[in-house]
Parts: sequence; C-alpha cells; structure tokens
Amino acid sequence: MLKNTMENIDLETAQKRIVQGCAVLPHEEEGLSNALGRVAAKSHTALEALPGYDGSLRDGYAVGKAAESNNPGCAVFRIIDEVAAGDTRSLSVGTGESIRIMTGGLIPAGCQAVIPQEDCSVEGQKVIVPIHPLQQPRTFIHKKGSQIAEGSVILEKGVSLNSEQQVLLAGSGYNAVDVVKKPKVSFFCTGSELLTDTSTGKLAGQRFSGNSHLLSGLINRYGGQLLEQETVIDDSSQVMALMERMAGDDCDILISTGGMGQGKFDLIEEAFAQCGGETIYRSLNMRPGKATLFGKLKDTLFFGLPGPPPAVELLFHELLRPAFCALQGLQQCRPQKIQATLTEDFSLAKRGLLRLKSGVFSLHEGFCLVRPAKRGELSNCYIFCLPEKQSFQKGDMVEIHLTVSCLESVFAG
Repeated sequence: MLKNTMENIDLETAQKRIVQGCAVLPHEEEGLSNALGRVAAKSHTALEALPGYDGSLRDGYAVGKAAESNNPGCAVFRIIDEVAAGDTRSLSVGTGESIRIMTGGLIPAGCQAVIPQEDCSVEGQKVIVPIHPLQQPRTFIHKKGSQIAEGSVILEKGVSLNSEQQVLLAGSGYNAVDVVKKPKVSFFCTGSELLTDTSTGKLAGQRFSGNSHLLSGLINRYGGQLLEQETVIDDSSQVMALMERMAGDDCDILISTGGMGQGKFDLIEEAFAQCGGETIYRSLNMRPGKATLFGKLKDTLFFGLPGPPPAVELLFHELLRPAFCALQGLQQCRPQKIQATLTEDFSLAKRGLLRLKSGVFSLHEGFCLVRPAKRGELSNCYIFCLPEKQSFQKGDMVEIHLTVSCLESVFAG
C-alpha cells in the first residue's frame, strides 16, 4: 500500500507514484494478426531459424564448381534442372553443372553461387557466365539462420509488438503470442450543464460534452478497453453511486472530469472519500492540472481530472498514459524528455508554477525545434515552462514531452 500523502507534489513525483501504484495485469493469448501494438507478457524466441533453408535471392542459375573452359573469360555450365520457389526436392550440382532457380528457391547441394539471369547468357542447355560474377563475394544465397537464429529472442517481455517483429514471429512459426491484457477503463463527466445527446434541444446555460468523446478516443488509442462512460449531474448522492458502481472488479482505471475545484458543486474529492477511496495525492504544483486527484478505490486506480478538455488531454498524456504503460508492463512508462530549441518568443501571464504549454515540434537538419501552438492548431508536444521564468526567447533550450512519436511528428510536418 502506498503512503497516503496530502501535500502538493510536482509532476515527476506524481508520475512516479502512479507507476508505483500499478501492478502488471494478467496475460492472455492473442492471435498474431490482432496483436500489433500489444505488450508482450513474456519473451518470445524463434521456434526455428529464419530463413529456414538456404534460398536464392535472385532469379538466375545455381552453379557448381566451374569446369575448365577454352574461353578464359567465361565459364560454361550444363543446365540439368529447374527449381521454383516451393520446390522441396533435394537436388545437387556438380562441377560444370547448373540449375535454373527462381527467387526463394531451395539451393541445391554443391552450389557455389547464384548467378542472376541478367549476368549470364543461355545457349540451348548451357549457361555461359563471365568470370567476373563468379569472382564476386556476393553469392545471392540467403543462408539459413542469417536473419534469425533458432532460439534467439524476437520479442522481449515488456515491449510493444511492431510490424517487423510480427513478420519475424510469423516466419518462425507463431500463430499467437502471450500479451498483457488491456487495461479496462471507465469514466464519467460531471456537470449539470452537460449534454451528450446532440439531437436534443440545447438551452442557454447548457453545453455539449467534449470530454466524453475525447476520453473515448484517447483510451482506445493508447491501448485501453473502454467499459463504460456516463455523464452525471452535480449531485453528491448520484456521483457517489456512480463512482461505487463503476469501480467494480472489472475496472482497472476510473476517471472523472470536472468537480475538482473549491466551489459548492465541486463534489469529487468528498465523494471519493465517502466511498472509502485512498487518496495518494490531491494537488499538483503545475498548471493546468493543479486541482487533480489520484488514489485507489477498492482495487481500481482513480483519477479525478479538472473539467476543461485541454487540461483533460494534457493530464491524460502526463498521468494516464504512464498508468496504461505500467499496467501493461511496458519497460518505458514515463514520458521521454526531449530538449528542443524555441523558434519563437512567447511569454506567460504569471510565473511561480510549472506550466505546460501546447507546442509544435519539428526536426530540421537534425535539430529538434519547437514553438507554441497557435489557437486551433494541432499540437504534438507540451513545452515545459519552468516556474521561475515568465518570458521565453527564440533560441532558448526547453524541455518538451511529445504526445505522438517522433516519426509521426516528422510526417505530420
């Protein structure tokens, strides 16, 4: 059980406590075709070598040792057979012999090299090969086990399966892999003013809920399984009933949005305590996200987030994603820090707290660059604005956290 602490804490400490509070979920078997992006529950080794046989890398001729020739610039080989990909016969070539072979064909015994068809000429049942291709170190033979040796690790425990590993696992005989189960997540949005049905009439003082769609998308994108989502009015008894019901045996993470301030209808912290929740922290030394709660309700991790969607999205990346990663046993759980150079000046209204500002990251001639995102512009990172600074100048080095992969950022730019 984690220590119950009530002081304001910094973001890094919060991330550490979240990861410490997560136990890796059980594993399950998943078909290889559906396992892309899933986290390996154990290391998977090659069941057989890849490739599993010596194969031809080109269409051409598998030649044996060259026989003596009257032409010092060429070697002549008699064509004795033909091998296509999938031909399983055990053939061989002797001195002065060759077999026509297709890409992927099984290399016959005694073969010295595959001569690509464009590097030789055929006259009847003979193939004439210039001496030069025979003297090249490259034989165009894909040796058995040259890609993966039998028993070598293809996919390590705690690593997300990528497409390259998927191909290697399939090639070495896997149909399914052992992966950690997806975190099961439920959430509710608080606010008597919120509407989720766009077909109903909206009155003055009401608004449609953006967080319901935002969280559904983020949970799915980052490997969670959405169990349930609800919207609840600012009523203590209804909030408590919903919280207790959602934090059931099947729920790994429960999220709430809104109701985290100090106002009359900000009910989340009190409801959480009344439901028997253990508070791990209830305030962060940063904006947005100062009014944020993390704790445990039964065996369910609980995140009480503020209401504004930009803050919800930011805190999802900084707090929820580490929890998703830790529950699945990923080796790297916390956001990776990157140093980038500012390409524009900007300033903040106040200083004194760490502020995370939406930014646009790019790579240019090998340098990491960043600038503040404009209103309505798609951002791909958060810029860390240290508490002691209020003004930032072009050329300053700043810390950023990417919200997408570096590769995605490059292609988006």
